[in-house]
Amino acid sequence: MQKRRVQNRMEIVATKYFKADVKFYLKKRRFSKINDDIDTVTVELEQGNLLGDRLEDINVPENIAVYKVRIANSSTNVGKSHGFRLIYYVVIEGKIYLIAIYSKKDDNRVPSDKQIELLIKAVLEEE
Repeated sequence: MQKRRVQNRMEIVATKYFKADVKFYLKKRRFSKINDDIDTVTVELEQGNLLGDRLEDINVPENIAVYKVRIANSSTNVGKSHGFRLIYYVVIEGKIYLIAIYSKKDDNRVPSDKQIELLIKAVLEEE
């Protein structure tokens, strides 16, 4: 997992879209530990370690960087390659917004680049 260091402490904000994704997976038995899996990433993000791959093809304002990080699904004992994908973006002012999470095996929930752009736009409009 790639790490990039930014400032010391970051504020993590779970958007309503992200919370809806988590709620969707919590209803399914094979994803009962999703919150623990997410916590492993958010601890690193809070410390200013940007994890995962930067998504370069997302059309967002210049002060925003969008990342996708792989997370193992500990409920099913599969590795990161068959686990979750968490999409988040970083605003330079020290906030990280959790945008979406989906299971790699759940093809119909994988957001397109355009959907990610629309989610970010909606969150920016709410701010």
